[in-house]
Amino acid sequence: MSEKDYDAAAEWAEHDMQLPEQSKSALRGEDAAAFGRDLIERSRGGRPSIDPDAGPGEASPVRQVRLPRAIDHDLVVFAEQNHRNLSEVMREAIIEYLTAHRQAS
Repeated sequence: MSEKDYDAAAEWAEHDMQLPEQSKSALRGEDAAAFGRDLIERSRGGRPSIDPDAGPGEASPVRQVRLPRAIDHDLVVFAEQNHRNLSEVMREAIIEYLTAHRQAS
């Protein structure tokens, strides 16, 4: 969308849009403004953080790892069989590994 499109949409929403009188879901006034501010704040950071202690818009760290084809295949099969995504499986594996090795140290 161009800046002109955004301006036209904002103009329509602020002046011409008609909300149903008895709507239970339409927000008005300060509630609508607060919702809009929150939505914008959350949208700035890209994907939502998986860190429960992260602040608004704070991104989670990203790490990359190269895998031999056989391990990658096993990872994909395991994730599919367990209806999990690859990131969940890798995070859980790292947590288990670090927990086991912290106790051994």
